Amino acid sequence: MYKTDFKKLLQESYIEYNLKNNMDTSQLEFIGENIFGLTTYESEIMEDLTVKCLKTCKAITNRKTFDFVAENEMDYITAINFSFFENKLDWGTSIRGAWWDFADNDFFYINSFELWYDGEQITNLKINKTEWSEFIYALCEFTVIE
Repeated sequence: MYKTDFKKLLQESYIEYNLKNNMDTSQLEFIGENIFGLTTYESEIMEDLTVKCLKTCKAITNRKTFDFVAENEMDYITAINFSFFENKLDWGTSIRGAWWDFADNDFFYINSFELWYDGEQITNLKINKTEWSEFIYALCEFTVIE
C-alpha cells in the first residue's frame, strides 16, 4: 500500500504554491487557505484563524479537548464551526468533548488545487483513520505549532 509522507507533501505544496503564484505566503497562510479553506484577504487574521484551527485539531487528536477548552474556549468554538470540521467531528452530548468521527467514513478528504506530491497535483487528498493523526501532527510541525 502506498503511504504518503505528509511532511513532504506540505513542503512541496508550499514551495509550488509560492512559485506558481510568485508570492511569499507564510506557512500559516498557506495551510489556512489550502487545507482549512479559510478566506480573509488579511495575513494576520488568516494566521490567527489557522493557529486556532491547528491547536483545536491537535487537542481533538490528543483527546484533550476539555483541557484545551478550559483555557481556549472561544478559539475552540470558533474553529469547530469552520467548514473543515464539518462531517469530521462527533461530540455526543458535549461539544467540548469532540472526537474525529470515522463512523460513517473510512476516510477524510482534503480538497485543494494547491497540493503536490512527487510533482503530481493532488486535488482530493484521501486520508484514512490510521493516517489522520500523522496528518494533523505534520500540519502542526510544518507550521511550528506547539
